[in-house]
Amino acid sequence: MAEETLSARLVEIESMLDRSRRRFEEGSRLVEEAHKLLGDIQQALIGSPRSVSPEDSEEAASKLLASLKASGGEMPETLCGGRLSVDQVQRLIRIDGHPIGITEMEYRVLELLAFARNNVVTRAMLLKHLYRRADDQPQPKIIDVFISKLRKKLRNASGGAEFIETIPQRGWILRDIDEKSGA
Repeated sequence: MAEETLSARLVEIESMLDRSRRRFEEGSRLVEEAHKLLGDIQQALIGSPRSVSPEDSEEAASKLLASLKASGGEMPETLCGGRLSVDQVQRLIRIDGHPIGITEMEYRVLELLAFARNNVVTRAMLLKHLYRRADDQPQPKIIDVFISKLRKKLRNASGGAEFIETIPQRGWILRDIDEKSGA
């Protein structure tokens, strides 16, 4: 009798687990669809490049980097309504005229964001820019660390202004605001 009860209970638990798994899969599918729709809306609002699929990310990152550097020519001397300036020779940045101490990697992150100003820069693009050879690349999450530290330094130096914006599921953007419009 106890075996029948245990067996019935086991079937009940397996059924509960199966229902939970189906709900989880449905929830995951809904989240993926919501992220895609959010990306489409952001694309329509800001007009930035589409997200890069994982299988094409390396090739697409190389092409986008080359096109950004080719079309952008030189990095502007000032960005963000004149508040942020970059001295490429000394590899130094200034916020409102005050020099900011950043690491070489943080400078190179900012450099790519400045070249790509007003366009989304993906994790793959940053990895490609920071680490020339694919076999030298660390874990992709290192980009989050560089962005976080750079943001903190810029925010502290500027009295709380946010210069780097995260575009969920896509990357980051440095908006080069116009001094006159303030946007």
